[in-house]
Amino acid sequence: MSYKFMTAAEAASLIKDGDIIGLSGFTPAGTPKAVTAELAKMAEEKHARGEHFKVSVLTGASTGDSCDGVLIRANALDFRAPYTTNADFRKACNNGQVKYSDIHLSQMAQRIRSGFLGKVNVAIMEACELTAD
Repeated sequence: MSYKFMTAAEAASLIKDGDIIGLSGFTPAGTPKAVTAELAKMAEEKHARGEHFKVSVLTGASTGDSCDGVLIRANALDFRAPYTTNADFRKACNNGQVKYSDIHLSQMAQRIRSGFLGKVNVAIMEACELTAD
């Protein structure tokens, strides 16, 4: 079986301003890292050109600096739920830079399915291996 592969930068380029991104994760070990780093770079480049670029991120739980940290420092986050432990994100949230909802983890799936958090446009999942089966 043949799979189509793309770089993290190519994957990030598919994400548009205003998109809602669904990410796996519970602790930094289980979250996608390469695409969110490229997304932060892309946001910084767009902001330098005077373009608006922010996304919303919904996860299974905390993601760490490789997601929340790089995106908040790039001013690329509009809304985030449910749970985060990143200090830079916490400061931005308290400053009103980003919208945040500390939804209980057990409620995320139901709220996403019900449409309360908007329509997820992009899902980024971390995989260790792709096999034919």
